[in-house]
Amino acid sequence: MWKHKKIFITVVIWFNIDFTCEKSAIFGLVMSHAFRTVIPLPRAPFTISHRDRLVTIGSCFSEHIGRYFAQYKFDTDINPFGQQYNPGSIANAINRLLSAKPYDADELVLQDERYHSYDHHGSFSLSGKEETAAGINERLHASSAKIKQASVLFLTFGTAHVFKLKGTDRIVSNCHKIPAKEFDFEMLSTDEIVRLLSQSLALLWQVNPTVKVVLTVSPVRYFAFGHFENSVSKGRLHDAIYQLCQKYAQCVYFPAYEIVMDELRDYRFFADDMLHPNQLAISYVWEQLCKVFFGKDTNAILQEIDEINAALNHRPRNPDSQAHRQLIEKYRQKNDNLQERLGLLHS
Repeated sequence: MWKHKKIFITVVIWFNIDFTCEKSAIFGLVMSHAFRTVIPLPRAPFTISHRDRLVTIGSCFSEHIGRYFAQYKFDTDINPFGQQYNPGSIANAINRLLSAKPYDADELVLQDERYHSYDHHGSFSLSGKEETAAGINERLHASSAKIKQASVLFLTFGTAHVFKLKGTDRIVSNCHKIPAKEFDFEMLSTDEIVRLLSQSLALLWQVNPTVKVVLTVSPVRYFAFGHFENSVSKGRLHDAIYQLCQKYAQCVYFPAYEIVMDELRDYRFFADDMLHPNQLAISYVWEQLCKVFFGKDTNAILQEIDEINAALNHRPRNPDSQAHRQLIEKYRQKNDNLQERLGLLHS
């Protein structure tokens, strides 16, 4: 009886050893494939450096990426009209920047004791009519000069849905909580998106023939229009971008949408509303963008800026100590040297 038990125990031990080896092999296979969708990121046909001038126009996601560029001391103009979501509004913004036609105070509309522009985000709205127009035109003048000299233009589209002033073809960027009866609501077709953007980009290249255009789709989902409608909308944006990239060699697509929706397919990468990517996701997309558009020298500069900022923002136990003052002076000098070396950096 004991002999049989001993044999049984031995068999079990050997089985566990074999099974453990098999588990290790499977584990290694899973780890080697990262067990997730990894979006291929080929290098862009051009690189971005601190010598370039950048303009970003589009949704809140465009604003987040623009802030990263600004944080790392790139010459960047972020959303001259504030956040814009649909291709029609973005095309209109490009046209207005190129014409530099000032806004007349009579173009503004009064709502909730503030004056608003249908082309602008509410952050431009003020209680004074002339004051609002003056602020809008000041930004328009500055950004008009920037887009005409830009090296790269980033456009981020959020939705194909548009609101138009009732009975007209005038697409608005922001309804400013004006009653819905004042607007018509529709979804742009793929052909309409391609037509509107092609016209605006043709005008842009007449003024600035060398500017490159990076097209992206915002990963933010707009469920206010319906879940199915959101999918249709995103599909039309992708189709239009595909056609534009096939049509124009100056256009390239960066897969921000795919990175968030496929590679980061987990709600821990979203804000509390479960619709907007959180800071961790935005940071990850920025890292992927760096791989696509930056060269070795530019990435080295980013690392240097990180080192300087970390040192200058460090909270010491004794801020009055001589050692801390010397450290701060050392990194301030490094910062000054970097700015002087690049010529474009500002504190």
